[in-house]
Amino acid sequence: MTVAGLVVTMTPRRREGAYRVYLAVTVGLIAVAPIVRMLFLALLQPASIGWLTSADFLEQLRLLAAAVGPVGMLVGTVRGPALLAPFATVTLGSNHLPRMLTLRRPFVKSLIVAAAVSAAVVCLPGAALVVGLGARPLAVVACAVAAVAVASLGVVSALLGQLLVGPRVWAGALLLAVWGASPFGAGHWFAAAWAGLVGDASAGITGTVLLVASAVVALAGVPCLLNRLRGDALLLQAGRRESASVAIATGELAGAAATYRERPTTGRRLSAVVGGPRVLRMLVRDAVGAMRTPQRTVLGILGLAVGAVLLGSATGHSGAPELAGAAASTGAIAGIAAVASVLMYLALGTFADGFRHAADAAVGAAVFGTPVGEQFLLHAVFPVALVVLVVGAVVAVSGGGPVPLLVALALVAVRAFDAARGHLPPLLLTPMPSEVGDLSVIARLAWQFDDVLLSVALGLGLALPWLAGAPALSIATLAVATLLLALATSARLRQGRG
Repeated sequence: MTVAGLVVTMTPRRREGAYRVYLAVTVGLIAVAPIVRMLFLALLQPASIGWLTSADFLEQLRLLAAAVGPVGMLVGTVRGPALLAPFATVTLGSNHLPRMLTLRRPFVKSLIVAAAVSAAVVCLPGAALVVGLGARPLAVVACAVAAVAVASLGVVSALLGQLLVGPRVWAGALLLAVWGASPFGAGHWFAAAWAGLVGDASAGITGTVLLVASAVVALAGVPCLLNRLRGDALLLQAGRRESASVAIATGELAGAAATYRERPTTGRRLSAVVGGPRVLRMLVRDAVGAMRTPQRTVLGILGLAVGAVLLGSATGHSGAPELAGAAASTGAIAGIAAVASVLMYLALGTFADGFRHAADAAVGAAVFGTPVGEQFLLHAVFPVALVVLVVGAVVAVSGGGPVPLLVALALVAVRAFDAARGHLPPLLLTPMPSEVGDLSVIARLAWQFDDVLLSVALGLGLALPWLAGAPALSIATLAVATLLLALATSARLRQGRG
């Protein structure tokens, strides 16, 4: 090929790369920079500085860093870091080249992204401590290096999860969790690195060095792990990623999430058909269905519990906030309540398969002898019972108020509303020109994320009145919101049937 031909061939690629850089910089300056500035100013508040330098924050960092390994391994079972397009997977996976060469580029790309995000997340509060407390900038750099090392351990754990199958994944995740939470694990070392930022310089250096050494040892085993990846597993994950990309491009986020749902692997011999009242029969069916996807069920229960702990710690027992420092203001409490509500909503998706089945049955031929509304009510028994058991146990153990339970019950209704979503209405694809551009994108985003917005609104609408000393208003909000969501779900189902 001549030089001119090479230039003609490479120019479109360079233009595409330049456009991506331009797009990333523009979005960063317009959308990301104001949010980062707002967070930075919030972290400069005296209450936030006190929280960042407290022993409670060190313990939270220790638990967070300890969870990176096991969570990464579980994530790697559905979407590993060494992944190519399906065509490239088939082509490169069947040739003579070792996979340590053919899969090195996507792994390095995943590693760089994880490392950059981790370093940026740590540098934000670190910079706040430099400005507000006079911390040493080199200590922030050391802490960022420690965060990169933790991210590297998480990516290697995800690669290990991409390789392992069956119970070995859970055994490996359990071992990583035990090691991470031990005094000789990543959690303790990262907490020590942060302690070096707030005063204990020797502990910070020790923690950073140990984390970097662990990351180097883990990365040294990556070529061997890449060579042992199975072609069928790679092709399955590549197909899932491509299907999810197509669904996202067409505006079907629910379809993209469905491609990553765990396939039933266990409990095939458990009978889902039992006698007795209809409510009991439906409860057993949904429970058996959840038991057949154990990984998804365990993660859903953990998500519910963590969300309940966050919401309970923010609202407190008697309306007073219990989180120190950052939760001292109403705005911070509202932010924590919003995050906890979204987390519990996402966790409840694990137990909303019954709603999805009822919604699919509503738009198809009538093959069941039960009305659609009654099916939704029957399928609501299982998530409601699980919410009462899990969130109720968290509330009972922590001794907090019932706000997490009220929010979780309201989110069950949001899950039913989301199950009846259907396909993207063609009307939302109509351009909406204005002085600032096409506003149809905002309408589509609002339609796609209305469930998340409702979760945040319900979390705030139930938590803030309780904090203000008006529990009756919170209970009334729950009743009214549940009724309105039921009516909206019915309207969506009628629209889906045409």
